Amino acid sequence: MKDPVCGMQVDPAKAAGTSEYQGQTYYFCSKGCKTKFDASPGQYVK
Repeated sequence: MKDPVCGMQVDPAKAAGTSEYQGQTYYFCSKGCKTKFDASPGQYVK
């Protein structure tokens, strides 16, 4: 999976965090990327 904030490849089993948005699960490389996404998910989802 690809981190929607930084574009890094993330192994879902080792992701630092996940978020649900519009019925889809997003995986993050770090808590910082998850925090940015959660603050404004529409900015990162195309």
